[in-house]
Amino acid sequence: MNSSPDWQSLYRLFLNFIQQEAVGLVIVTGLILLAGHIVSSTVNRYIQEDKKKLAINKWTRYITIFLIVMWVLILYNSHIQEDTPFYLFVISILIAGIAISMRDIFSNFVGWLVVISSKGFKNGDRIKIGTVMGDVIDVGIVRTIIAEIGGWVQADQSTGRLISIPNSMVIGQEVYNYTKGYDFIWDEIRVLITFESNWEKAESIINEIAMKDFEEIKDQIKERLKRVKRDYLLRFNYITPKVYVSIKDSGIELALRYMVRVRERRTLNDSVSRNILCRFDREADIDFAYPTMRIYKHGEQAPAP
Repeated sequence: MNSSPDWQSLYRLFLNFIQQEAVGLVIVTGLILLAGHIVSSTVNRYIQEDKKKLAINKWTRYITIFLIVMWVLILYNSHIQEDTPFYLFVISILIAGIAISMRDIFSNFVGWLVVISSKGFKNGDRIKIGTVMGDVIDVGIVRTIIAEIGGWVQADQSTGRLISIPNSMVIGQEVYNYTKGYDFIWDEIRVLITFESNWEKAESIINEIAMKDFEEIKDQIKERLKRVKRDYLLRFNYITPKVYVSIKDSGIELALRYMVRVRERRTLNDSVSRNILCRFDREADIDFAYPTMRIYKHGEQAPAP
């Protein structure tokens, strides 16, 4: 019966190999590194295209490392005796190298399995993961490509940048999917009017504007909601626009809450805001408010509103 490998003996043999072949290892390793440096210097000097230069330099580093490893293995193979378990040495080196180099790749592959599952996302979905938000345009085994939205434009519109994120992010980060199953979200428009304004008329006008747009998409919202409830325990049923009234320091705030398609949020916000501005401009008893300060001297009677 074969005994298990004596790893301590193998370790001692390897140290002995290093001591005896140290000069040869240093000389040949130095020559390989020098050759790689010469190639990189030549590329940097004579090739102007940055993309091609970067690719050649990267592959030069890979080949340099490969040659050094192969030289060590060949030299060790010529040094050991026939009964020395060389294959164990090679296997241990390979396992250690694979474990280090494949760690991130394995994590990304696991993330990819999560992504393509029914709980993940697919091409065309609008997601937010970590600080990145955008539309998914490609889901790879290792990385996912996202067309970024938001950022410096301060709106849900494209910035023109493509972001490549490792799939492992879905394991340790929250993933917000804006379009999976139910591609409508709630949005709000807040309007501040003066205390002297007819706030009830203003509320009625805002409701009228919101309901006009709502009637065009009401059936679509109901259909999407019915579809989502087949798979998820979604409890909200109220989808009609509503205006909430609150008292602020500088006036009366009217907050319109309404539903909109994910990719039409800014467009509809713009349309509703323009209609509110036009309608309020026709009303003599509705005025927009802004931060104000009123000062009265002690003993003077405050002016009538």
